[in-house]
Amino acid sequence: MPGATISKVRLAGVAAAVPALRTVEWDELGIPADRFRRSRTDRRRPVLRAAKREQCQSDFCQSAAETLMRDLGWAPAEIDIIVFVTLTPDYPIPATAIIIQDRLGLPKTTIAFDLPGGSASLFHGMQLVTSMLSTGHLRRALLLCGEVSKTEEGPDHIESVEHLCGHNGSVLAFEHAPDAEPMCFESGGDGAAFREFYMPVGGTRCPPQPEMFSPERLDAFDNPAMRYSLNQTALQAAARRELPGAVRAVIARAGATIAEVDFCFVQAMGLDAEEALRADLGMRKDRFHGLASEYGYAGSGGVVLALLARAASRLERERATLVFTGLGAGLAWGSALLRTERLVCPDIIEIA
Repeated sequence: MPGATISKVRLAGVAAAVPALRTVEWDELGIPADRFRRSRTDRRRPVLRAAKREQCQSDFCQSAAETLMRDLGWAPAEIDIIVFVTLTPDYPIPATAIIIQDRLGLPKTTIAFDLPGGSASLFHGMQLVTSMLSTGHLRRALLLCGEVSKTEEGPDHIESVEHLCGHNGSVLAFEHAPDAEPMCFESGGDGAAFREFYMPVGGTRCPPQPEMFSPERLDAFDNPAMRYSLNQTALQAAARRELPGAVRAVIARAGATIAEVDFCFVQAMGLDAEEALRADLGMRKDRFHGLASEYGYAGSGGVVLALLARAASRLERERATLVFTGLGAGLAWGSALLRTERLVCPDIIEIA
């Protein structure tokens, strides 16, 4: 999407739900323990915020949405749009948003659709939803994001067990507000590099084959039908190359300066890349937040978790200028600048 400035919409609140910390067995994650002999932690039975096999992103998103709607005082009948940003839908079809629409008790007239994609799709979803609300014909929207992946990266790309800790369901609530200050967006992508982060098997280009699911292949960690292909080094290099410009562009579009930004929240992409971005932008450490390590690599929910974990109390009390940014599958990236006042930020929900 090209850059955009969208008026008459405000972010009313954010919420997130995560699995409670628990001890898990490696085979529960489908990963042989010896894959982590190089790990910094080297634990045989890791303590992670890992969803159980029967839990999906939609379950955590539902809990977060119910809590946020209650705290905002929004009735289900008042929600006009629900969009589910995901790499991990409940089913290939139908859209998971349709299922959550019913589970939240929203009207059948509520517009509900999925937006497939990873971290950068959060920004696409924000731009779509706010565009739909800006005219005032539609009044309120829920944008659901996060990830509960049951397909892990290959062993060569996992540096430590913390990469497996990041399951969550998060939600942003937007509403039409004639007096709201404009939101600004910038985004881009490099389709030539899509193989740096993609899932090679499962679409019509390369559908699953029966032999991939034979008993001897089902538990194989290198089975392409069961994992992402992720080049973490290339992803971080792209973030260092593309995100500084995207952040500066969205700040300029808003007629602001970096000094006026109260907080910048970054989708988790590795501490080295985050620190390089912060230094490039010249932002103070207390205003720049990426990976919330206690919640892990959270996909498209990373911005919400960073906000709730690091700045919720201040944002509940004060007016603030926020920048969100991130890069993910595709490769695609995006940035958003928005101004909030007395943002509703419930405590992060832990689900056993």
